[in-house]
Amino acid sequence: MNRLAEFFEEPAEESPSYGDFYVISGAFGSACVTRETAEYVEGLLDERPPRAWIVFRDRVGSRIRVRASQIRCVAESTAEQRAADRTLDRARRLEEKSDRQPWEDE
Repeated sequence: MNRLAEFFEEPAEESPSYGDFYVISGAFGSACVTRETAEYVEGLLDERPPRAWIVFRDRVGSRIRVRASQIRCVAESTAEQRAADRTLDRARRLEEKSDRQPWEDE
């Protein structure tokens, strides 16, 4: 089969969008969650005294149980933010490419 034909083919059905989500990360790795789950986890992290363990579900329904002390970051990730990041990455690569000397390897 011609690989170019496959590349230019229109998808049969709409592919799912990443949409907006939050990322909870730490020593355990990271998990993509809904805004509601991120707010729930942040509320538990703000409790005094803090809980030892936090249990939540990621966007696809996996149950995750982590030590509260292992959570290092709760970050928002919207489609617009990711698009802006990609635009900045492309601009940075173009800028770096223009700084190269002709004799430098790529």
